[in-house]
Amino acid sequence: MMPDEKERLLALFDTEARWCRGAEAANTTGRAVSYDDGDAVAWDLTGALCVLFGWPRACVLFGQLDRHLHGRRAPLSWPARSSEMDAMSALQEFNDRPETTFETLRARLEAVPVWRATAGAVEGA
Repeated sequence: MMPDEKERLLALFDTEARWCRGAEAANTTGRAVSYDDGDAVAWDLTGALCVLFGWPRACVLFGQLDRHLHGRRAPLSWPARSSEMDAMSALQEFNDRPETTFETLRARLEAVPVWRATAGAVEGA
């Protein structure tokens, strides 16, 4: 994850009102909507990644965040499945767990390491 991506993600989740569970996004009445719906005011973790960075980059970030939140994952089973979709599902499961609070989500995101081009290394790893 790049430093600006982390900053944008934390800025999106600046208050608990901008976070939701059980859907990729929600409108002001709490009804589930698509992450890119103009009425969306709150997002789950995967919906936030998609709305901020677009689908292709979000697919990369799903894997990076999944590894950070859960450690190395077991090899995929046969037949091979999509690792991006597995990572996305794991992030949705983390987001929607009853024990995952907004404070937990923020703390875990704040601890995500970022890549620094000048240092050529991952900061916080």
